[in-house]
Amino acid sequence: MRFPSIESRKGTILPGEFWAGHELCLCIHDAMAQMLVSGQNAGAFHVKYELTEQERQTFESSEDIFQWVEQNRKPEDHTALLVTTIFPAILSDMLHCIYEVLETSRKAKLNVSYMLLRKPLQESLYVLETVIANREDFAKKLVEEPIKLEGRGVGGREIHAANIAKVLASIGSDGRFSPDYLAQLRYDKSTKDGFDGICNKAIHLFTGHKAIATEKMNINFIFSGWDAKHTQWSFLYTRLPYLLAYAYQIVESVCSTIAPGPKEYRDDIERRIAAHVLMWSGTLADNKTYASAPLLGFAFKSREWLFAHCKAHGFRAPEFKDLLRMSQTGAFPGESRWSLWRRLRKFRIAAEACGSTSASRLSTAQRALGFDPIL
Repeated sequence: MRFPSIESRKGTILPGEFWAGHELCLCIHDAMAQMLVSGQNAGAFHVKYELTEQERQTFESSEDIFQWVEQNRKPEDHTALLVTTIFPAILSDMLHCIYEVLETSRKAKLNVSYMLLRKPLQESLYVLETVIANREDFAKKLVEEPIKLEGRGVGGREIHAANIAKVLASIGSDGRFSPDYLAQLRYDKSTKDGFDGICNKAIHLFTGHKAIATEKMNINFIFSGWDAKHTQWSFLYTRLPYLLAYAYQIVESVCSTIAPGPKEYRDDIERRIAAHVLMWSGTLADNKTYASAPLLGFAFKSREWLFAHCKAHGFRAPEFKDLLRMSQTGAFPGESRWSLWRRLRKFRIAAEACGSTSASRLSTAQRALGFDPIL
């Protein structure tokens, strides 16, 4: 399987067996980035208040806008302002890290990749989970004691798993994700099947924790040869897609409370991601050393959802040849180019209405179908 978007990039050293995983991660990153760009261009992350003349005077003389809102508006208004302000900033910072993880990985700079992963997985994602779990509690902690929003300080793996289970229940998860496995991957350094240990080793030349102690006559990561890099890639591209797919669900859930997007567009993105997951799952099955029950379950549930989704819209179940087209354009199996073009045009018009950069991406997809994007 070839992906020109990777192959054509200068400096790519990533072996072909990991391209499907890399492309899946990049697809999810781009979907989250598009939420951010579209929201910013549409002004969704700005809060407006109708003010009386007296309120205007006190507002203009206030030194702390958040304090003014807390004193002059309902508690839910104050909470909404904090969430609306924090969300794009957290997401932007998170996406910068993830993008650089993928860029440095394809160039075999894996020590940098793992150094950059811990913050988005442990901290950024935890803040967004807190928003979903209890918006008022999030706002209270942010105002009074922000350190309580630091994910690593809440307890061990069991507590994190319980919190994640509540979040999944809140967003209506369909069983694709295991709360315990998500907590293990993000926070448990005592297991080899987790990012905390390897990320710590990438950050520090020497580690003393018994589970990740630096071996004698060694310094963490600096002597990684090709075999070691292959192992690091194998772990990264079997686990990171699973975590990023979960992160997408969290980001979409928070974003929908601020600026919900059209269901047809959300379904289009879900189809693309699911198509990538099914292509990635083939490489996962081939790599039995790094396969695990939660990952295989995630792939199976994604397949189950995609087949049911296609059937519900009057299309047949996708074959492997359909997946590449679906991953690139969102096309249903056997969908005509005209039908697909009309849907993409609808998305492009909506994107142009808010000045979104997605318009250029959709125009590119339309031209790939052989149509002039402008009627």
